[in-house]
Amino acid sequence: MSEAKNPVIVPSFVGLDLSLTGTGFCVKRGAELQMVTIKTTPKTAANDLARLQYIRDTLMEMIPDSTMMICVEDFFVPHNPMQMNSAKGLIMVGTVTRIAMLERGLPFLVVADTQLKKYATGKGNGPKGIVIREIYKKWGINAADDNQADACVLAHMAEAIYCHLSPDVSMVSSVELHKYQVEMVEKVVAERPRYNLLA
Repeated sequence: MSEAKNPVIVPSFVGLDLSLTGTGFCVKRGAELQMVTIKTTPKTAANDLARLQYIRDTLMEMIPDSTMMICVEDFFVPHNPMQMNSAKGLIMVGTVTRIAMLERGLPFLVVADTQLKKYATGKGNGPKGIVIREIYKKWGINAADDNQADACVLAHMAEAIYCHLSPDVSMVSSVELHKYQVEMVEKVVAERPRYNLLA
């Protein structure tokens, strides 16, 4: 009688672009990618806390148990008073999601918007929509919106960071990185907030 073979677990890497109106989610397993935008409005929930709870719970259901690393985009600093409500909403959804990931023991790093853009484009700034174009040029990926595009870049960063922190791990596919991408990985690992990481 032959012994049953253990199933091969493909490691997952997740990118999160958090927002009250459209949260971008991407999970990368090898060459396979799944991207989703979680859309909400004040009318889709009974109140603001229920809205936050819905986004948090939906994300926690979508993040696989095989997740080895998550990159989440950091809060933005508003440049004028008109952006204050957006900034407050992002802080609320970002905080409840970070606490949920912390409690679940998921390893994650917080990535600045400029670092995300530089990893994708080679520059820390650029016009809206440039990340959508760049992920298509680099990886042949069609994103439905900016939220998915940012989450896609963050998932790729999560894989690269995991490989950087665990260079002896052979189960992760080796990916050729540009010099500026290597620099961003090293910068994020050295400078950005990290949680549930042993290294």
